[in-house]
Amino acid sequence: MRAAPTDSTQPTRAAGPPGLSTVVLVAGLLCLASSAFLSLWWQRQLAQALEVRPPVLLLDLSAAARGADPAQMTEILRDYTQAAEGLAARGVLVLDRHAVLAAPPALTLRETEVPHAPE
Repeated sequence: MRAAPTDSTQPTRAAGPPGLSTVVLVAGLLCLASSAFLSLWWQRQLAQALEVRPPVLLLDLSAAARGADPAQMTEILRDYTQAAEGLAARGVLVLDRHAVLAAPPALTLRETEVPHAPE
């Protein structure tokens, strides 16, 4: 009969290549670090693009003036100017619609989007 090996006679495992869990852990950490770096880089690129080329809105004052009472024009003009200044303070470039040759319709700020004096 063969005797069971004791602790002193058990073969020791030689140090081999790293296990699968170590490889997965290192790959996960590299992916996490690279995605964090890319996210920060993208945010910085967007911030720089907005500094150079701010968002643009077109203000259509003539649409408000068409149906307005002449007595209210001063209030409407004041409200449009305040809305434009508020947008400019938040980094938006506000242009008069008639000063632009062509633009997508989504850039035009409509009369209903600017609070003004009741009619």
